[in-house]
Amino acid sequence: MIEGDKLFALLKHGTSIHIIEPELEIDYYGTLELSEEEQEAGVPSGALTVRLDIPVGKFVDTPDAGCIFQCHLTGAGCVYHFESPYRSASPLPDTIWYLDLPKNAERIQLRDFVRVPIPISIEVKLPGDHGGLKNYREVALIDISGGGLCFVHDEPLIMDAPISVRVPDLPRIGTLETEGTIRRATPIETNLGMTYHIGVMFGDTLSNRERERLVQSIYQLQQSYLRKGLKVPQIDHTKRS
Repeated sequence: MIEGDKLFALLKHGTSIHIIEPELEIDYYGTLELSEEEQEAGVPSGALTVRLDIPVGKFVDTPDAGCIFQCHLTGAGCVYHFESPYRSASPLPDTIWYLDLPKNAERIQLRDFVRVPIPISIEVKLPGDHGGLKNYREVALIDISGGGLCFVHDEPLIMDAPISVRVPDLPRIGTLETEGTIRRATPIETNLGMTYHIGVMFGDTLSNRERERLVQSIYQLQQSYLRKGLKVPQIDHTKRS
């Protein structure tokens, strides 16, 4: 459990926050905002100010004061959860909610790069003779994390070579289009012959803001598994099956 100064250190200006209340169908993303005085002090005072990334039509339908929201934010390689009552909203054109300052937060993931399997097709531009980074081709995604992804390929690929990827239908993101580096090509024996699990690291190609949104998106995917009663498998790509 995180509280006191350690908690306030997480509530930094510009941090992404995810606010949920299923019964009210609220599933909003936003950004923490601190005044210049609060930033200098290093702590928010009075209330938690959240600039919501939602249309005006949703913003004007405000909840009742005191409504408890489940909140998640990223920080220090973890995702943290806390509950916070709603206070009030700003006048338009700002789309700001004011929440009570949390008293504590719970660490709900050990690291932000937890892998979540997604059995979908993605598009990649492969290096060398496989495409020269000119044309996208479709491959099967195995899993994705805040730090990279893994897909299936019928041949090994060049280590440390650049690669471009497109991942569709991510919550709150839509299509993720970014670049990465090939860091692993693990041979996997199957009934149909040998295939390869190609590991890609995003590295610094994503900004901190983009990475935070991706981590929140992946967390949402993980929660969808849990709501369906499914265990999220963690695949060991370092061993042959």
